[in-house]
Amino acid sequence: MKLFGIASRLPDDIRRGIIPPRNSTDGPGASTAAWLQASGDHHPIVAAPDVALASAQSGGERPIVTEPALRERDHGQWHGRNLRDLPPDDIHRWVDDPDFAPPDGESGRAACERIGDWLDHLPDGTGTLIVVARPAVIRMLLIRALGGGIEMVRHLDVPPSTRSELSRHTGWRVSAIGVPLG
Repeated sequence: MKLFGIASRLPDDIRRGIIPPRNSTDGPGASTAAWLQASGDHHPIVAAPDVALASAQSGGERPIVTEPALRERDHGQWHGRNLRDLPPDDIHRWVDDPDFAPPDGESGRAACERIGDWLDHLPDGTGTLIVVARPAVIRMLLIRALGGGIEMVRHLDVPPSTRSELSRHTGWRVSAIGVPLG
């Protein structure tokens, strides 16, 4: 089995210091759309629900399956809010404590487990998959493939608009991380 992890571009809100609204979706970005079109129609695409891929299909012939488990971390009541407006102590805990969850949200550990469980339960013989999700989700897939936990988040960076590659035989192997798409 081979898995291409395509890290989408970041939503404009994130660049402005705003946690995107819950259930918002963003387009994949030009480099992701171009890479998907160049990859042909022979590998299925599994997309996170927060990445809108309808415009990225090559001729619309390849089905895109949306996988809820690949959504980014749920930030609860923080969705749509600017980081400057949140209590500094909570921001510190959000960054440093993997078990901290914003009000009505999800902890980093819970998000990592949800995403890792999806990877763990891919059936043998799946073939080649293309997964398109936000960079944090691709990072968590890589961490699980490497046998790590949420503590590794600080040690691995997956930039937006990049490709990472994993393969599974008896276990997962990572062959590329954060290769630019363009």
